[in-house]
Amino acid sequence: TPRGDGVLSFENQERLITTLPNGKVFEIGRVEIWEPGERLAFTWRQATFAPDQTTHVEVRFEAIGEETRVTVTHRGWDTIPQEHVARHTFPLQLFQQRQGEHWRALLVALAQRLV
Repeated sequence: TPRGDGVLSFENQERLITTLPNGKVFEIGRVEIWEPGERLAFTWRQATFAPDQTTHVEVRFEAIGEETRVTVTHRGWDTIPQEHVARHTFPLQLFQQRQGEHWRALLVALAQRLV
């Protein structure tokens, strides 16, 4: 089971992987849709998920004047038990709210790097 932070990357536009500092690679998910500049959808799973536990992430890009609106939808958390370490024992509604805040923070950090 991978431990610690790794470097995320897409491999051959097919897999989302993380490469750990020790060189080990863990497949986080599979690309389901790749429409450059418009939409990216992929499965996402933690190393601690059971084989049948997977969530789905969809990222959409929409031109709004000189800017781009980025919309992230991360669904499937209802299939992960509340007791699972990934859910931090939060009830589904609270967990999804926290997950939305996390994605929002990631997008703000990305926007700041692009300026």
